Amino acid sequence: MWDTLKNIHDKFHENIEQMQKLRGLRIWILHVLDEGPKNGVEIMDSIQEHHENIKKMHMTTGNNRRDQHFFRSMAHQTKRPSPGSVYPILKKMVDEGLITKCEDGRYESTQKGQEITNRLFGHIRPHGKQMEQGAFAIKNALTEIDSYVSYLEDIKKEKLILHEELIANLSERLQNIKDSFYED
Repeated sequence: MWDTLKNIHDKFHENIEQMQKLRGLRIWILHVLDEGPKNGVEIMDSIQEHHENIKKMHMTTGNNRRDQHFFRSMAHQTKRPSPGSVYPILKKMVDEGLITKCEDGRYESTQKGQEITNRLFGHIRPHGKQMEQGAFAIKNALTEIDSYVSYLEDIKKEKLILHEELIANLSERLQNIKDSFYED
């Protein structure tokens, strides 16, 4: 157990060091390019959209002091990065091999950039190829379900028995999805 906690602690600090090396806007760029290739304007739009979604989430859920502090700090940040900050960083990230500029003017993550994104955010991508957005969302959902099933497997049966009906319902729904593979 202590080895597991030590590994989690070490991985956390590795991620923090990587984030400090990349700094804020560079992390955002890698994050939004993980969704697929984008040009500079689309990158700025995506960063703004993500920023607004985070802000909304903390406005609706944040009632404790930490969340209020987070919201206040987010309110002071720029909602949309400027072209004068994005384009020089894009050029530098291309030079560093984190992203590449395609012939159509859009940018996409390189294998190196994807590995960093995977390490920081836990995204799963097949090696050497981009995953279609819908397939990527499905893979993430199934991976998340798998994690929760692992969690439930570790819980004592007497705690789970209270939720037997819901577990049976979920099991049936998953079985129906599987059975639909073979329908005409």
